[in-house]
Amino acid sequence: MRNCNWRMLPLSLLALVCTGYAQQRPPAIPLGQLDPTRTIKRTDLFSSFHAPLPEQYIWTREDSAVAEMGVIHYTTPGVNDMTGPHYFRAHFHLDSVPPAATLYVAGPRSVVVYVNGELAERVASDLLNPLDMHVFRADVAKWLKPGENLIAIEAVRGHGVPGFLNSPMAMQQIFGEVMVAKIVPAIGGVNAPALLVSGPEWKGTLHAGDGWERPDFDDSRWPAVAAIAPIEGSIDLFQWNADAGLYDWPGYEGASPFLAHTYLPAAEVMDVVVGRSEFANLDALTSPEGTGNEFTVRLGSTAPGEEFAPGLTLDFGREVTGRVELISDSNSEAAVSIQYGESKGELDNDPYLGVNVLRIAPHQAAHGPKSAFRYARIRFLSGPEEIKFKAIRLEDIYYPVRYQGSFESSDALLNRIWETGAYTVHLCMQDDIWDAPKRDRGRWMGDTDVSGHVSDAVFADRFLLKDTLLRLIGNAPVEQHINGIPGYSSFWFTELEDYERHTGDIAYLQQVRPQLLQLLNFMDREFDPENNFINRTHAWLFVDWAPGLNGDTPEARRATVIEYYRAYLAGADLLRQLDDAKDAEHFEQRAADLKKSVQASVWSAADGDFGPRWQTNAMAVLSGVADPGQYDAIWKNVLSKVGEPTYRPDLITPYYGAYVLDAFAKMGRRAEALKWMREYWGGMIDEGATSFWEAYDPSWPKDNPHVDLQADGRAGYFVSLAHGWSSGPTYWLMEQILGIQPVAEGFSETVIRPDLADLQWARGQEPTPQGLLKVELHKDRGLQAAIDLPEGVRATVLFPIAQGADHVMVNGAAKQGPLAENGARMAITLDAPGHYELRAVGIRLYRPINTNAPQ
Repeated sequence: MRNCNWRMLPLSLLALVCTGYAQQRPPAIPLGQLDPTRTIKRTDLFSSFHAPLPEQYIWTREDSAVAEMGVIHYTTPGVNDMTGPHYFRAHFHLDSVPPAATLYVAGPRSVVVYVNGELAERVASDLLNPLDMHVFRADVAKWLKPGENLIAIEAVRGHGVPGFLNSPMAMQQIFGEVMVAKIVPAIGGVNAPALLVSGPEWKGTLHAGDGWERPDFDDSRWPAVAAIAPIEGSIDLFQWNADAGLYDWPGYEGASPFLAHTYLPAAEVMDVVVGRSEFANLDALTSPEGTGNEFTVRLGSTAPGEEFAPGLTLDFGREVTGRVELISDSNSEAAVSIQYGESKGELDNDPYLGVNVLRIAPHQAAHGPKSAFRYARIRFLSGPEEIKFKAIRLEDIYYPVRYQGSFESSDALLNRIWETGAYTVHLCMQDDIWDAPKRDRGRWMGDTDVSGHVSDAVFADRFLLKDTLLRLIGNAPVEQHINGIPGYSSFWFTELEDYERHTGDIAYLQQVRPQLLQLLNFMDREFDPENNFINRTHAWLFVDWAPGLNGDTPEARRATVIEYYRAYLAGADLLRQLDDAKDAEHFEQRAADLKKSVQASVWSAADGDFGPRWQTNAMAVLSGVADPGQYDAIWKNVLSKVGEPTYRPDLITPYYGAYVLDAFAKMGRRAEALKWMREYWGGMIDEGATSFWEAYDPSWPKDNPHVDLQADGRAGYFVSLAHGWSSGPTYWLMEQILGIQPVAEGFSETVIRPDLADLQWARGQEPTPQGLLKVELHKDRGLQAAIDLPEGVRATVLFPIAQGADHVMVNGAAKQGPLAENGARMAITLDAPGHYELRAVGIRLYRPINTNAPQ
């Protein structure tokens, strides 16, 4: 600790704040150690210690969305809409009355509760709090009796959260139209087998009669409730922060059984405020479990209010996912407030989940909400004179994977960028692959196209990606776009194609075949007979968070059609893998029709571009809508401007930045791509990023960068600082520097096109279904490469050669192959497993590549 001797703090001080922490950036985390779960050998899965809770979300059957929703729209009811009362009743039997009994209710914004006809609770939540759900709890022991008992609840729906899932059950939760209840025979905060849980035996109605709360009321004509699902019964119920308010529901974990957890202490304690109180053993908060003494708060003689409540900030040293856990070693209940921040600015000014109160039962563990953050602030509001804690620590919640892919080079910044991108994606791998673990904690296909590409190359994980893609498209028949966005329908095909090329999982492809073909046909409805995109379904057009590219604008339509072209080709490739040549040919022809239309209507020969926007031109190059003969003009007139100081509308997110990098490579501009990568993604790292941000521009203010980040058409602390769609450089470095590019299912055919650009050396590996494919490159009197091929991988190495060279040395012997890229490279076939060393004879160290040549 710095600046303060914590054990000597006098009680008489009204407030003491030790400063100097936020301004001093901690030392960089050593390379390879950014992900704290990377070296865990034995995972502790939630399924190994937790059984899902039995209580269920219920709602009145008359207006339940579970029964019938049809096409799901991205439209959450307004906060003040649908606020009529809903009435619920349940009978239960007790052999005897326990000494303590606590009622818990969550979901509604307000409830009025009667137990055996007596008013037991009347409470409403603060609608300004960002959390949708709030746990109401009440001591109801004195109203219980042996024998038959009745609980009657009047409820108004919660205010809901924005979200979109192909699940009526989950959409009802998102709309705030759920309630869960239970009575536990214990004091507040202690879990035990329940006396009563909400479920299908409850009754509910929108139309209660007089005396509906009394035990003698005849409810025989009330319908049974719609029992939606057990609150931990589906992965879809853990999405979109909809369950964040259940953090203090007894026994609730809210994590899928395949997730794991571990515990980490804070890296540093900051912003210590003692008020009228005293802290002892603060060093316990930064010590590994089981070392040191217990952290203790000695509250002042005057019960503290919020103004003088002692508090502190925990800095975990990097972006993390999970929640803060507090374990009491006191004999009485304590109350704390807890708030999170991905940045210090967010923590201090506008924590995304707000400031929430947590009550900690004696000798029990309690948790804050699940989220992503770096900083956590805790204020100790009330409790016994001496509050002792066995631990206050991070419960890191993560999806167990192994880092199988790797990249390392002579450039330390690129190495850090690669690792940061991989860690960002791992943070997003939670209850499916999310856009981000803070906001939105949901499945978005555009994000998954980038994150999935990284997952394929680094983690080789199948389960989570397959589940994400399947839930995004939903069950057959397909009657809407992915996430309601036509462009995101396109990216479903490109990521599925990338997954198949990495895995060869034909069984999964066969499983989704009906939806695949249905989605292609649904997408094709958006055109008129002249191939003009007319947005027949009135969908949300989204390309990027930049003016003119979000919403139904001419530019968004142009870019969406180009995304469609790429999707139709990917869809045709997938159909051919399924031996469906007829449909494959149809969508290849549709792709050709779209290309012809775009070339005729969007390409400007006079201006030499597909319009002025970076995103549209980059996708034209990447997709193949642009012909190689147009590359020079596109570069000169549009894409060479990428990286220059930006002013609206020339904004670009790291998401579409990935496709710009891909386009650079396709035009033979890898050195320029590396330069921009260092400036753009390296700029985030220079500003303290330990994971890549949802939005960024190097020209934005630097004094408090988080508040100036712009996404969703606005700026502020809500912007995510760990967003999977920003991780593109991780797969790009493996594809374009190491050169590893599977071009057929399961790496059965692979292109290796090594290109060190301005690097001196690079090495890495990528997992295939048969083992690791390894590449090591050096500039030593020319390019030298060492390649290790696993069984079942046939590789074509596009190796650079000097002008006029007629062979490449492979394991000391001359080997010839056809020329490629206008004679700049030779295609060398490696069709057997083993170790290969390649070098060219007489090659120059650097030679510009003809940018008109397809690469």
